[in-house]
Amino acid sequence: MTPIKATLVCLIAASLACSGDAAGPPPVNPGRMTVQISGAVHLTSEWQAFGVFRDLLASDTAEFSLMNGQNRPPSTGDSSFTLQFPGRLDVGQFAVGRYVPGAVPTVPVVSVLLDGPEVGLGDARFFGSLPGGTLTIDSAGYPPRPGLDLGGLRGTLTFKAVSLLGTADTITVHATFNSHWYHYIFPNLVVTLSGAGPVVGTSQFSTAQSLDDDHGGRFVEWASDFGPQHTFPHDISQELRVAAPGVGTFTLPAITPTQFNDPAQWPAVYTALFYRDDPRIALSTGGTLTITQFIAPTDEFYGEIHGTLTSRLALWTDPTTLSGDSVDASITFAVQLWPLGGIPASAPSPSGLVMWPSRPFRAR
Repeated sequence: MTPIKATLVCLIAASLACSGDAAGPPPVNPGRMTVQISGAVHLTSEWQAFGVFRDLLASDTAEFSLMNGQNRPPSTGDSSFTLQFPGRLDVGQFAVGRYVPGAVPTVPVVSVLLDGPEVGLGDARFFGSLPGGTLTIDSAGYPPRPGLDLGGLRGTLTFKAVSLLGTADTITVHATFNSHWYHYIFPNLVVTLSGAGPVVGTSQFSTAQSLDDDHGGRFVEWASDFGPQHTFPHDISQELRVAAPGVGTFTLPAITPTQFNDPAQWPAVYTALFYRDDPRIALSTGGTLTITQFIAPTDEFYGEIHGTLTSRLALWTDPTTLSGDSVDASITFAVQLWPLGGIPASAPSPSGLVMWPSRPFRAR
């Protein structure tokens, strides 16, 4: 081989070697992640990857992003981890903190379930992240609007975790992910009741939704608890009916049980209040509704309705008898309108509360 040929061979070999180094590991397919676990458990596998940003309307606080990795081969058990991130997860690098069961995190934390081949969780091992890990988001492709459309987040997650079952076992987890990513919105409202009703004060928890009323208008419905415990059924539920929702101010007329029970007699706007522990119904005798923002839903995307409601309601003992008691209601609300293509699925929030049931309110 001549010196020139030898030099060319060396250059080509060096170029191929450099190209191989630059290429790195193969890309992860959308909706998947590669997982490597070492320490008390050894595992290398490809898992499903999916997550959601839980966007609280009209607020920049109390929002969470949740990302899940999950492996479901029947032979090795159902293993998974869940990343909880306070706020909107976006491009950047973030320090992983200590996972505390049942606590709402203020930093990114991860819980891990590693299940064995036995049926059930009898051979499962649970781990929680320790401070010192790193979450890196290289690309955050959110859908154009909240709804059923799918986006994607790419990045890496490395952390050490300790057993949550009282042992000193630790594992180290490294994941490279290309996660399917959703953007869901959640209701935000505050209900204040005063007067002679059985429940008074300001709500401590509320859930809400808006639905077509099947008569050309729209319901906005909510249910609230006024104490520190959140129970179902909730302390109160309330509905607001609007015949033609849009930005503006509307006056509520008085309504009777007879009108309330006959859709043909519904006024353009009314509100009705129901108590869990009192059979009386409260119906509006007047008041004002102000809608400050209205976005109609589409097949793929949520709509929104924002505004305020103030109303006095009379409590009825039966369809023809007023009890003589009344209650004043003041509500500030921002509520999602479901995409016309369907109601998105929802995982529990970090606090353990499911922020919307499919139909938590009084059925007509």
